[in-house]
Amino acid sequence: MSRAMSKAVLAAAVVGLTSVAALAQQSTTSQTKTFEVLAVQGNQLVVSLPEGTRELTVADDFRFTVNGQQLSVRELRPGMKGTATITTRTTVTPVTVTEIKSGTVAYASGGTIIVRTDEGIKSFTQGDVDKRGVKIMRSGKPAQVSDFRQGDRLSATIITSMPPKVVTEQEVQATLAAAPASAPARAASAGGGSASSGGTATGAPARTLPKTASPRPLIELATVLALAMGLALSIRRRFVQ
Repeated sequence: MSRAMSKAVLAAAVVGLTSVAALAQQSTTSQTKTFEVLAVQGNQLVVSLPEGTRELTVADDFRFTVNGQQLSVRELRPGMKGTATITTRTTVTPVTVTEIKSGTVAYASGGTIIVRTDEGIKSFTQGDVDKRGVKIMRSGKPAQVSDFRQGDRLSATIITSMPPKVVTEQEVQATLAAAPASAPARAASAGGGSASSGGTATGAPARTLPKTASPRPLIELATVLALAMGLALSIRRRFVQ
């Protein structure tokens, strides 16, 4: 096959690949969810969603809208409630592998040909060619398997479909309200202590001693003193006389 023919085949292959790439499809879905912040530790965010509790890792450059202000995940506080709008874009691109091979027909019989290539000897039927989407050329023109004869040169463009390439992108916009302020602490008691009636607030009631004494010791003491005085008077009279 001449160089001009080879260039034409390669150009056709490039056009085919470009057409396949243009068939890429993109779909966009959007959903809104309500959530509540349960805990925040660094970039880890624990939220309560309608489907349950989830732990999320939030990038440092992501911003939440809280009362009109842009806050990072580290500035969130437990108790904040909000909504998140999640927009998902999915792009599906078909992937095909195009091969251009050339060879010489070693044998041709009806709808079957045997071709000698650099990779070895291969057999083709028209059904195989149609099933795999192979385009074969003879003298620069599209041809069928039955058009070839022994000794003919052929060029085959083989397009093989591979699993498609799927790219998913998500965009999240979260809006929250500030966490409710905690209720003020109540007073420990409604009022101060009241003073007891009939006394001062700080004074203690006067203590009284128990009445355990009796007048008997006083009487005995008076008797002893009287006897002592009587004895003293008797002694004095004797000295005087």
